[in-house]
Amino acid sequence: MSKKYNILWIDDEWDKMPAFKQECEELYNLKLEPYRTRKAGMQALEDNLEKWHAVLLDAKMFDESENEQASLAGLGKAKAHLDRLSVKKAIPYFISTGQPDLLDDDNFKALFGNYYTKAKDDEKLMADILQAILNAESSQIKAIYSNVFTSSETLGISEYIDSILLDILLPLHYTEKQSSFKPIHHYNQLRQLVEYLFRACHKVGLIPDQCIPNGNVNLNQCSIYLAGKNAEKAGVRYGEPGERVIPEYIEAIIRSVLDFGNVHSHTVELDAEDTLKIENILKSSQSKYLIFGLTLQLCEVITWLSNYITMHNDKEVNLLYCQSLVIDDGKLKYEGKVYIPEKDENGFWHCDECWVVLSHWESGKMKLKEISDNTNKRTNGKYPYFAKFDKVE
Repeated sequence: MSKKYNILWIDDEWDKMPAFKQECEELYNLKLEPYRTRKAGMQALEDNLEKWHAVLLDAKMFDESENEQASLAGLGKAKAHLDRLSVKKAIPYFISTGQPDLLDDDNFKALFGNYYTKAKDDEKLMADILQAILNAESSQIKAIYSNVFTSSETLGISEYIDSILLDILLPLHYTEKQSSFKPIHHYNQLRQLVEYLFRACHKVGLIPDQCIPNGNVNLNQCSIYLAGKNAEKAGVRYGEPGERVIPEYIEAIIRSVLDFGNVHSHTVELDAEDTLKIENILKSSQSKYLIFGLTLQLCEVITWLSNYITMHNDKEVNLLYCQSLVIDDGKLKYEGKVYIPEKDENGFWHCDECWVVLSHWESGKMKLKEISDNTNKRTNGKYPYFAKFDKVE
């Protein structure tokens, strides 16, 4: 069932327009709740602000009592009231009139802006109300996360990532949208968002060209470089050992997003075991909380990078930190080699001098890749290298 939107309607003659009220609800899901006076309508608005999605005002209305003459005074007070409430919740409002003396009144237009003529403009009015409500939901999200969307603009990537964020944050805050929300469709969107963040870093020299060969972002190498580690495929690292651009917690968030996004993209390389683990998590979990959680964490990354780039925006200076790597011949020796893994007397799996992470291995061979220094203290005395792998037949 489609969602019904609650429209507060102030019109002293609302009971003479049953067809309009019915069309609003049946054709546009706009449920009009009528009031005859400005005072009663505004009180209902104040009593339950979150209920209402839009307000429809007659140009000439009763102000406080049905015994008075309908006039523009009530409209002026209603508009002022809505303007004051906008700091709590910005509710779109619309003015409809059937008064012939107002149709060509320039002063009226100057005071109240655009308006709709009853009967003549009803269809356009209904369509505009619905569109404004949908836009208002996005505007509300942008208000809640104002620093995030401001940061995306500062980074120069708002036209690319704002829609990705809204696709996920709208269902997070508007539960009626969750029935059609499919989390599995959005992990790759977050991976794309990270790609735009890396392009923003590249623009100011925080990521060198070697990590984005021919304009193609290597997400894995970019994330390794920003973390101050050896981006071996790119042949570079950031600064001296111990120096890094992003702190460890930002690195961990980016890594999580790239790993989950990798199920739908081959830009980030995982070994076969890690890929299987993530696929099983996504298959077994119908929950939306994982994608919501990753998105909220990425909001932290966006604001952090925006602040950092604002303070470190000299491309020439940033590129001075780019250090070329001397590639260990031992690593090259094992890259791409095919082995049957072996388990030593201590229960550690390895392929020659390369430690590989396995819980068990039934049969078949593996092709080694991304050979790096083994930093695991339990195994690096015997196996100086760590290798990821792909299973091969």
